[in-house]
Amino acid sequence: MAYDMIRHMRADKDPLDHLEELTGVFSTINSELLRYVLHTKMPLEKLIRYELAIRGYDKDHRWIGFDRAEEIWLV
Repeated sequence: MAYDMIRHMRADKDPLDHLEELTGVFSTINSELLRYVLHTKMPLEKLIRYELAIRGYDKDHRWIGFDRAEEIWLV
């Protein structure tokens, strides 16, 4: 994704709910934490997958239990 596309998404007057919420999350995170994530090359996809697995839901947000969620998300 190009930076121009991100700039365009943030300037959108009627953004998609998911994008608006995600933008809000990033804009309120402490700058030191954002720099840390970049500096350490933290694997954000793996952190997100782990978080989804420990919630116990599948990709359609149906409760399937923790063990099955791990099989789906931790691949």
